Amino acid sequence: MNLYTAVALPLFLLTLQPSDLHSEDKGVIEVLAPKPQSRISFGNGIDLIVKGLSLNIDNIRFIKAPKASDYFKKANDKAAYAPSLIIGALNGIESLHDLNPESPATREQFAIALYEAISHTGQYPVNMMFINIKDEKAFANNGMNAVQTLIKFKVVALENGNYRPKAYITKAEAEKMVKNAAEFVQAHKNANAEQGGQEAATFKITPVNDKVSSVLITVGNQPTSGYSLSVTSIVFPGDNEAVIHYKITPPASGGMNLQVISEVKAEAFIPAGYKVTLTAE
Repeated sequence: MNLYTAVALPLFLLTLQPSDLHSEDKGVIEVLAPKPQSRISFGNGIDLIVKGLSLNIDNIRFIKAPKASDYFKKANDKAAYAPSLIIGALNGIESLHDLNPESPATREQFAIALYEAISHTGQYPVNMMFINIKDEKAFANNGMNAVQTLIKFKVVALENGNYRPKAYITKAEAEKMVKNAAEFVQAHKNANAEQGGQEAATFKITPVNDKVSSVLITVGNQPTSGYSLSVTSIVFPGDNEAVIHYKITPPASGGMNLQVISEVKAEAFIPAGYKVTLTAE
């Protein structure tokens, strides 16, 4: 044993855990390499996202049966995760369709897919503060924006200021991110339900002429394209005041509607200069 071996070997052994060593009867220590953490393919990652966020295409009717390869060019239509590729593609996961679903997913690729899926479930407020990520130069595509938003949603956390976008994501990491994402989406659904189950309406007043103004009412975050908004009445309780009553009508049962987050609009006309108040029915 030369001097280098004599010095280096003990230092190396100090970095190992007891489970990494196996002692033989002859006193020989065999160093066992630690098991690599299991990677997850991009296709299996999409499967985790679809199932974890309960995404579906129940409200979409197809002329012909869709195939995973219709959306992901290199997909194996017989793969176990193939149905989830279809569901994911129709629920906002659209930036990485050129990837081979069998290839291991990087942390950046998984973040992009997860961000797109979350964004498709609703409209969520995001502050504009920029978060400093030390390895930001390692990002490509729109991964930086996705990770910035996921951090603000508390879906992911940096590791000593880094995200490691080009590292392959492990199954444990992916499952944790999806779990955090599901909790984030559910928390906002619960808060929305406590506020009456619908997003607050906004309006914009535009003068038509000297005597009449147009009021455009908008309500966002509707779960399908089948919802509609209508003005049911306008009440003038006092001078220069108009109370506009509106109603959101859900789609008819059994109708064919796209499962896309949409907004509905309605227009009303009031005397110019009047103050507007909206009331939901």
